Amino acid sequence: MTIPIIGAYAEIHYTLNGIKAKYYKSVPEIIFDLPVRCILSKSKTIPLALIVKDSHQFPCTIFDIKVSIKYQNCQNYLVKETLPLQYKQFINKPFYSHLFEIPVPDSYINQSIEISVHFKYSTSNTQIHKGINDNYKALPSHSFTCFISTDPLPFPAGYWKGEPHYHSDYTSDQVEFGAPLYITKRFAMAMGMDWLFVTDHSYDLDDYPDDYIKNDPDLTKWKQLENECNLLNQKDFRMIQGEEVSIGNHKNKNIHLLAVGCPFIHGKGDSAEEWFKNRPDYQLKDLPDLLRNNKNGLLIAAHPFEDVPLSQKITLNRGNWHLKDYIDNKIEFLQGINQNSLFEVLKSISKWKTLLLQGHYLYLLAGNDAHGNFQYMKQIKIPFIKLFLSKKQIFARFFTVFRYTENNPIEGIKSKHLLISNGPFIDFQLKGLKTYHIGDTVSEAFLTLIYHIDSMLEFGEISLVKLFIGDIDKKKEICYTNPENHNVLTLPKRGYIRMECLTQKLAIAITNPIWINQLETQK
Repeated sequence: MTIPIIGAYAEIHYTLNGIKAKYYKSVPEIIFDLPVRCILSKSKTIPLALIVKDSHQFPCTIFDIKVSIKYQNCQNYLVKETLPLQYKQFINKPFYSHLFEIPVPDSYINQSIEISVHFKYSTSNTQIHKGINDNYKALPSHSFTCFISTDPLPFPAGYWKGEPHYHSDYTSDQVEFGAPLYITKRFAMAMGMDWLFVTDHSYDLDDYPDDYIKNDPDLTKWKQLENECNLLNQKDFRMIQGEEVSIGNHKNKNIHLLAVGCPFIHGKGDSAEEWFKNRPDYQLKDLPDLLRNNKNGLLIAAHPFEDVPLSQKITLNRGNWHLKDYIDNKIEFLQGINQNSLFEVLKSISKWKTLLLQGHYLYLLAGNDAHGNFQYMKQIKIPFIKLFLSKKQIFARFFTVFRYTENNPIEGIKSKHLLISNGPFIDFQLKGLKTYHIGDTVSEAFLTLIYHIDSMLEFGEISLVKLFIGDIDKKKEICYTNPENHNVLTLPKRGYIRMECLTQKLAIAITNPIWINQLETQK
């Protein structure tokens, strides 16, 4: 017996003891999607995905697809165009996908264009239906936007950009499903990303491929995910298999852990697969040292700063990460940024700062927890009653950047030279007797600040730079706005230095710290 709690893309056919949801329709889910950005050096066309789910229950024929495009011409007049796509397909599969390519004329370049996909489909009763972008009748109308850029993202060579928390079509259950990996890779590369961790739910990866309730002792889905990631993993785009593990914190509450490049870890405590069975299968303390110290793997605290809704605390026994969970289990990396809301991002940074001022060397990562969402998140708001539309958790809107000699995401993150951004670039170093970079620890009292910033048309010019010096002994962080480059800094005995920059269009980039410990020289 299962309980619908959340969903994205929203599964509309789930029934509970024969009870149908208000948003239930006797038609398959039909979804079009495309990336929010297209960098022409990475992609000469705009990829457009079609995803159809549950057409084995509700066979359909999709036809008469027309792409409506709005853009500004060189005289700054709004132009509307319609592009018909040559496509007619009968579909009767549990999951179907197709990739179209939209041409990009010069008139689209260096601006945000508006796109809507109009389509028709017929069902077995020959009734013809119409849809725009999807066929969720319970959702408000919406259009897509895609920025067409001649410039790459403003990061120098050796800075590798990617998404550490993503759910593919291997996450498929009573309330949610994601997008195929080949489509994800195509979109990610068009957006300028270099790597991806595929972190589907542990409680989905241990099921039979055709039954999300029954557990598969052979772990067929996990092995299929491994094979597909290996097939798609290339030097120009690294795709690494992982999972989002449901595991117990020190209070025996379900929390989520991203395990990447590791053997499979079982966890279905908050899967809602069985009534009243919501205790963790394992706790963090049960992880063997071999896994914690795995040179080929990486453990990341998933969305540790997010508030858990009361309903999930009661029904799913979900809880929060605590400092004890990080420290006792050697968790250094926190995916503290989990969505595109700037307000929520700043709240998360404030919580992270509190940990830094307590003297904890913890590194901030940014992801989106997207379940195949590239433009909009479509989820269940009230089970059986209401869906909702949001832009908060969209693929790679916030991303993690590591500086490393090669595109090796696991080793690159472990190097700790880490930035997070939703567009602009910032990095810095401190020069004294030697040069120190992000992730290093300095023991000198006076060092020269050297920082680098950059942006592009999509995000606007950089309007504000911030330097933060944290003093652990005083439990205080001081902010300096628009600091002079090549300025000499006086450092506290114990603390850290980090930086941020903000653009005219409110895009932000944030560095991890350079640590300060002058006491090391006094021992």
